[in-house]
Amino acid sequence: MQNTVLNFRKDVLENLPITNKRYEISDAKVQFLKLSVGTGGTKTYYLYRKVKGKPQRIKIGNYKDLTIEQAREQAKKLNSIITLGGDPQEEKRKERNQLTFKELYEFYYNQHAKVFTKRPKDNRNMMNKHVFPVIGNIKAEQITKEKLRKLHLSIGEIRSGATANRIITVVSSVFTFCIKHDYFAGTNPCSRIKKFRTFSRDRFLSKEELLSFFNAIEQEEELFKHFFQVLLFTGARKGNVLSMKWIDIDFELNRWRIPDTQTKNKEVNIVMLSNEVLEILKYRNEANKKLQPPSLFVFQGDGKEGYLKDPKRAFERIRKRMGKDDIRMHDLRRTLGSYMAISGVSLPIIGKALNHKSQISTAIYARLSQDPVMDAVNLAIKNMQK
Repeated sequence: MQNTVLNFRKDVLENLPITNKRYEISDAKVQFLKLSVGTGGTKTYYLYRKVKGKPQRIKIGNYKDLTIEQAREQAKKLNSIITLGGDPQEEKRKERNQLTFKELYEFYYNQHAKVFTKRPKDNRNMMNKHVFPVIGNIKAEQITKEKLRKLHLSIGEIRSGATANRIITVVSSVFTFCIKHDYFAGTNPCSRIKKFRTFSRDRFLSKEELLSFFNAIEQEEELFKHFFQVLLFTGARKGNVLSMKWIDIDFELNRWRIPDTQTKNKEVNIVMLSNEVLEILKYRNEANKKLQPPSLFVFQGDGKEGYLKDPKRAFERIRKRMGKDDIRMHDLRRTLGSYMAISGVSLPIIGKALNHKSQISTAIYARLSQDPVMDAVNLAIKNMQK
């Protein structure tokens, strides 16, 4: 049916055959308007004609999104622009290049990040704080590699190399997505920007610091005290503990099931609950039953979702009492893994306990699990001296 001319009618277009090769048909009413039929049955309207001496294929839209009349009207408009000496593709590129970086980010966030990335809200907050004030209102075509390199260096000096690297990664993803989906006609200005060398953080609380930590949380109200105890004793991520639901707690099997929609690795995580954690949960469960109505969440609060907000201020108070300003909440997760390693637990078991998907994440605990290595070295030396 290649180059067949038909009067576009719904009954005709609906019944076009699907073949093992893409083909196209032309409309009998509007010159240069064509419909492409793919091997999977996808149908696309486009205009095919010479523009300033060169043939161009200008996409109008998908068949399922436009009526035949809408496609014809758009084809007529394009024909008028071309007849008057214009170039629709060039106009479209200019229009897209007039978008600001923040506008590009909105396309990326709504069509990609919210569905396919791990921490879309966290990344958005990071962009609001560090990127949009600097380049948010600049036209995308005016954002150069030099501008982004200066932004990267500035954030690295003010915040950290890891934060600066993460920002450049997100900005690069925005440009890559928008170029791929025709929201931006330029090139990715993030290419070949040298990132800071970073190191895996291995901070965990020593026995002395743990004693200080336990004393410090005793001065907090019960809700925060229990939250930080569960955070430490489960080794779970802060966001998961904050949003912990009663429905996911199994008191018979002593486990907590974290749904795949709430995990970093997008898989269901099973957290085994120690006796200490079970006592806290049972206590909170009894208290929760007295609420009218009972909360869905273990750590109920006035957050937008119904659970406790990020307790940053409480943790600041705890750090101040401890006299330690270099610890983070995530170090509590790392502390559980570290003491498991010190106790001689194998790396695969530590990885399973912390729900690591990759062995690389567990590797930082290898240096703490040295007793078997030392035993092997001592045995070898002993045999050499026999």
